[in-house]
Amino acid sequence: MRRPRPRVSVPARPFWFALSVLAVFAAAGPVGAHPVPRETMDAARIRQALERMTITGSALYIAAHPDDENTAFLAWLANGRKVRTAYLSVTRGDGGQNLIGSDVGSLLGVIRTNELLAARHVDGAGQFFTRAVDFGFSKGPEETLELWGKERTLGDVVWVIRTFRPDVIVTRFAPDGSGHGHHTASAILAHEAFTAAADPARFPEQLTHVRPWQARRLVWNVARFGASGPDTVPGRLPIDLGAYDPLLGRSYTEIAGESRSMHKSQGFGSAERRGTAVNTFEHRLGERATKDLFEGVDLTWNRVKGAGKLSALFERAAREFRPERPQAIVPTLLEARAILVGLSPDPETAPLVTERRRDLDELIGSCLGLWVEAIAATPKVSPGGPVRIVTTAIARNESPVVLDRVEILGLEAAGTTKRALATNVAVTDTLRVTVPPGTAPTVPDWLARPPVGASFEVADPSRIGQPENAPVLTARFSMTVDGKPFVLDSPVVHRWVDPVHGERYRDFVIVPPAFVSFEDEVTLFPDPSPRAVHVIASATDRATAGRVRLELPAGWTAEPAEARVALGRAGADTTIEFRVTPGAVPASARVGAVFVPEGGDGRAYALRLVELDYPHIPLQALLLPAEARVVRAEVLHAGRNVGYIMGSGDAVPEALRQIGFAVTLLSDDDVEHGTLSGFDAIVVGVRAYNTRPRLLRAQKRLLDWVEKGGRLVVQYNTADGGLVDRLGPYPFTISRDRVTVEDAAMRALLPGHPLLTAPNRIDEDDFAGWVQERGLYYANPFDPRYEAPLSANDPGETAKDGGLLYARHGRGAFVYAAHAFFRQLPAGVPGAYRLFANLVSRDAPTGPGL
Repeated sequence: MRRPRPRVSVPARPFWFALSVLAVFAAAGPVGAHPVPRETMDAARIRQALERMTITGSALYIAAHPDDENTAFLAWLANGRKVRTAYLSVTRGDGGQNLIGSDVGSLLGVIRTNELLAARHVDGAGQFFTRAVDFGFSKGPEETLELWGKERTLGDVVWVIRTFRPDVIVTRFAPDGSGHGHHTASAILAHEAFTAAADPARFPEQLTHVRPWQARRLVWNVARFGASGPDTVPGRLPIDLGAYDPLLGRSYTEIAGESRSMHKSQGFGSAERRGTAVNTFEHRLGERATKDLFEGVDLTWNRVKGAGKLSALFERAAREFRPERPQAIVPTLLEARAILVGLSPDPETAPLVTERRRDLDELIGSCLGLWVEAIAATPKVSPGGPVRIVTTAIARNESPVVLDRVEILGLEAAGTTKRALATNVAVTDTLRVTVPPGTAPTVPDWLARPPVGASFEVADPSRIGQPENAPVLTARFSMTVDGKPFVLDSPVVHRWVDPVHGERYRDFVIVPPAFVSFEDEVTLFPDPSPRAVHVIASATDRATAGRVRLELPAGWTAEPAEARVALGRAGADTTIEFRVTPGAVPASARVGAVFVPEGGDGRAYALRLVELDYPHIPLQALLLPAEARVVRAEVLHAGRNVGYIMGSGDAVPEALRQIGFAVTLLSDDDVEHGTLSGFDAIVVGVRAYNTRPRLLRAQKRLLDWVEKGGRLVVQYNTADGGLVDRLGPYPFTISRDRVTVEDAAMRALLPGHPLLTAPNRIDEDDFAGWVQERGLYYANPFDPRYEAPLSANDPGETAKDGGLLYARHGRGAFVYAAHAFFRQLPAGVPGAYRLFANLVSRDAPTGPGL
């Protein structure tokens, strides 16, 4: 049975934030509470929004991961057909690799969640998820569905269908396909959910919140990767996704290129294609469409009881719209708004009405040139703390707008005065509110509780499927426009000005009184002696005092048992040293840090702050469990100084330091021109050759250093044709071979090999407790001069021998290691430490000289 990999994090790379502003306006479905206020629409987007308001159809696209979605099709649906559109990604992509930083696991899931949201802001669709964990590559849907919990995940898909209520469901993959098991499983779930969502006997617990829903049809978006020429299979429905939109001045494939390029952590920068791009769609379930994807679907407001007049009003507004005076159509839009607001509650059409009413409010705001925002003075506050919020409202087109009041929903604030908004004159208010004591810190819904197997646990069932938390605080601007009531809501966010990058925004969050974090993600105990474990306590928004203690496995002890800390101001921190004595067992365990404030209600906080700052997504301030790993294992090593060539990012240098090596990070200039003679070994990080092209130019120099006595350990790189036969002293090819079952049997082909015997003798116990996978991108084929001491394979497959290669080269040695050490070492797998120490430990009789 495969186990989902534990959540592991390392510090984020600092990047600046820049938001793509192409976003077509009325994104359908939940796209998350983006902290950057949505820009007022220009005339072209107002025209598009007016046309969109006349259409009531909807489509849901379903696939397995971030990046699986067909962004051209989503752009065509949302902007060409102007229907409510959303993408359901079964997972958040947390089991993949990160090309742009060192964040993996749950942190990578947060990055990829926000990459999807950034993509949806470009192509105009909405975004949903299930609770399924991306546990890594799976070679079959049976394993995937067993680990996710088929019924549990199916229920999530049904829930999304019942809440979004799509007319058409489209899958990226077929249920009888091959390849990644997650892909096939997503299609199986979609097919079963198509019927189950309409059956009141399936998942009846949902029916207190939603109604059964039968989509009109389910079709497969046939993928023809690498194929050329038209799809000639009879009965498939063709759609040209390369069509040009004159209002936007772009084709849907151009929009798709920008949208797909948001998947930067996967290195999926894409071309913005122009010209015809025909996709075909194969009927699978429901009523067959012969000419149009929405054949037989009522796309008008006639489907909503009492809303029949809306079509005529929106059509009139579109006819009368003039780009130079958009405010002239506001009375007509307000008349339509009154009808939408007055519709009787109907569960059958509530999602449509709610979404279109929100869209209409933003459309009216754009026609008025309205800008509203609510800016918190600080990005975070602890329970019981004060918050100063400055609100701004400005109407930049001449129109009779009166600001009646501004309030922070759910909290009492000083009253605001009623006043007219003079044209292009900002009206500001300063509101002071207090966060109630006992308010829970802001933790992503899906990370607030430990997962259940390979499925996240979400406390509030109504939040299942949502991409992000709801805003912590929301400001409501109540206005009167042309004598009619009008409301705009704006999340409370924090804004600041970066001296280089200009204006930036981030979410406002609730934090504990103090953060606690471990100085080291993993602490290795090579013998029974106590070792120092350092915990950093830092005040969040104001001075605080309290006690810090460790949570240790049974049999382990700490001195002192707890320590008092006094933090005199916001941001103040201190480091506490605990002398931890290991117990006999376990060999690897979690250790936690806890802060209990003085004078409070006795509540304990065990959270650390991790900030992810990448250029293409908003800055993420994440509160995660304050925990680390302790490893009790005898790990011997030979040699002292190790050079490390970082690739896309990993925590291996820290693990090497725990083993006892002195680690120096090497730049490209160091590798090309620096003195290498002081290193006993040089280790190349994961995907280094994929992300640092200068390294290949220096490869001959590295191999010359090996020949003179050095030891070069190359971790996995992806299968890139440019790397064929260029990395080692003898030819080998990086294949796509992998062993995905993390407890697959490891066979010693060469039991007496130095990599398995010195300085640590490796046996089968050292391969226990591995996470997610054994390895990926194995060497295959490889020159017979390489020695391959280990072999493994997934069930039903042939042996894979290229996970670990060793070759003597002159007086030194070259090692290629495709086993997933970048996952095992941060997860505290004892045997991985012992084996990796062997790979790096020198065995040459003399040191290198170059």
